Amino acid sequence: MDIPSGLLPASLLWGAALVYVTLLVAALRSAPWARIRDNEASHVFFAAVAVVAVVWTLRAGIQPGLNYHLLGVTALTLMFDWQFALLAVSLVLAVTTWQGPAGWDAFGVNALVMGAVPVLATRLLLTLGQRWLPPNFFIYIFINSFLAAALAMLLCGLAAALVHGLATPGATGSVGDYLLYIPMLMFGEAFLNGMALTLLVAYKPRWVATFHDRWYLEGK
Repeated sequence: MDIPSGLLPASLLWGAALVYVTLLVAALRSAPWARIRDNEASHVFFAAVAVVAVVWTLRAGIQPGLNYHLLGVTALTLMFDWQFALLAVSLVLAVTTWQGPAGWDAFGVNALVMGAVPVLATRLLLTLGQRWLPPNFFIYIFINSFLAAALAMLLCGLAAALVHGLATPGATGSVGDYLLYIPMLMFGEAFLNGMALTLLVAYKPRWVATFHDRWYLEGK
């Protein structure tokens, strides 16, 4: 989903960069930094960034400017909450931008499409689930992990298609071909994030900031 800067007008690049910087500043100001101050938490954070960076490098392309890969952003959001997830995505994107062809000018656009959209979608679904659904382990795994990851990928794909449509109005055919891959990506994204969270909650629940034993397990 990373979009090369050469396909986008300068106004879109600058506007996206402004929105991204605003969100990142808000995340850094409101982040609960105490969560990653100890050695274990910081090691887990940077290890997660490294794993997701590897996932992002395993991309496939339909044609120049239209490529796709899995995200892993839902897992980051559930593990560290939205503030640190947005920071993690920024670090991952910095690595892939340095190695890839997208260009630094498109950093803000790609950070919004592949970072802010799935992060905020995951966090919104988690908030709604905690408010309206019973606190149940299976709801956390299947709704907030599997379903949230699939929804995050869907919204990411639609956002990428929208950006392509705004930048190249005549390329509706290629964008339509790109959207055909989204259902397959949704399944892969749901499986990747759902299985990762299942294993983490089972063996290392302290690494998952949004999972609380007293909510999801005690008395069940």
